[in-house]
Amino acid sequence: MVEAYRIIVLARADVDLAEIYSYIEQDSPQSAAAVVRKVTAAIESLSQLPRRYRVHEHRSDPAKIVHSVPVPPYVIYYRVDDASRVVRVLTIRHGARRQPKRFG
Repeated sequence: MVEAYRIIVLARADVDLAEIYSYIEQDSPQSAAAVVRKVTAAIESLSQLPRRYRVHEHRSDPAKIVHSVPVPPYVIYYRVDDASRVVRVLTIRHGARRQPKRFG
């Protein structure tokens, strides 16, 4: 069995998830919890085969390539570091919002 990648959720993505919850909670606390569970499950699934999702931003340095995974209506943006077997979740955005043009 292949060793799983370690998931690191960066501070920006953590804030994004909290904001998603707070926004949905205003109308429905149950729905807010369900959406956060769905997004969190998608993030956790990146520990296995993280490169299976589309490349959002190409870079010459493979460690700087940004992938995106849709979790309708949200999109999770992340980088994969194969050398250290780490997935870094950068941000989570609503699909209707303008998507990031650059990542740090």
